[in-house]
Amino acid sequence: MIREKIRKEVSLDKITLEKLKIKAQEDGRNLKNYLEKILTEKANDDFEITEGYMKMIDEMLEKKAKGELKFTNWEDVKKKFNR
Repeated sequence: MIREKIRKEVSLDKITLEKLKIKAQEDGRNLKNYLEKILTEKANDDFEITEGYMKMIDEMLEKKAKGELKFTNWEDVKKKFNR
């Protein structure tokens, strides 16, 4: 499956960047490829869709379909918290 990729800028301090370059070389990869690999692995390792989560989402979708959910406009939320 081919996924659309989105570019994001990441700022790292020099020491961290040098450590990552060494790890990338040890793994036989360039830095960009290594960063993509470890970030993808991290995202996939820590995220699990449980039965409870799926049930909660189904209930929320049912409530939305019935008009039982109230949503707040993002601009109103920002105003409320003065941001």
